[in-house]
Amino acid sequence: MAGTWTVDPTTLNSLRQREAQRALVEGRLDDALIEAEELLDEQPTHPYGLAIVGLSALRMGDTVMALEALNRFIELHEPDATIMHALTVARFEAVDYRGALSAAEQATKLDPSLVASWHYQGLTLERMGKRSEAYERFERAAALDAEQFPIPKDHSDLAWEPLLERALASLPKDIQSFYSSVDIRFGDFPAVEDLLEHYPPLSPFTDALYRGRPPQDEDPWSHRPTQLTLYKANLVRPSIVEEDVVKRMSDALVHEAMHWLGVSEIPG
Repeated sequence: MAGTWTVDPTTLNSLRQREAQRALVEGRLDDALIEAEELLDEQPTHPYGLAIVGLSALRMGDTVMALEALNRFIELHEPDATIMHALTVARFEAVDYRGALSAAEQATKLDPSLVASWHYQGLTLERMGKRSEAYERFERAAALDAEQFPIPKDHSDLAWEPLLERALASLPKDIQSFYSSVDIRFGDFPAVEDLLEHYPPLSPFTDALYRGRPPQDEDPWSHRPTQLTLYKANLVRPSIVEEDVVKRMSDALVHEAMHWLGVSEIPG
């Protein structure tokens, strides 16, 4: 009678690690998560399993899952620069700017050549109101890779009201009508409390936010937000070219109108 063929647990573990890594590199994030969760089923504290879950979830936009896995990792294991940078991004997207700054500083301490972490230090510091310190970190990142991480441009000289007029004129007629009685203002960055009103939190890179709540039992076309704010510092990244800013602004206006109206397609 033939014996039962089995795979040694250590070999199986190694195979799962390699497959999880391959799937992550190839962008097969669901497969990477499946393999990582298999590792964690066998060993809930498995460092590779936690790392892959954190990195995969972050790339999938699931900040909550990423934070859970990455925080668990650093509680149990010694993190490297890659893990600390992933934690930086996850905390930033969760609007934990102080936590993101701390993680980014630890990442560059472990690996001073990690350009993205220098840039994220700038992103967190400017949102914390520390502009000169932020600029210093942006300069550090640009010195290492100016093409991918250029120093953010000063947007104060842009003629924002004419740009808004151009953006509104480019919208479908129904959306133009929607905004005809809405107070549209400008700010630099979204306020922390506005981002945290939602769960999961809205991204700090959000270009626009309306104030007010869509009516639950009435036609949303018959009501309007009390106010909408466009965020200059987000709108000019990655491009400060006026045509690009107008396009980004019009996209943000359409997105907010569609969200208010509860529709998935742009009205005629």
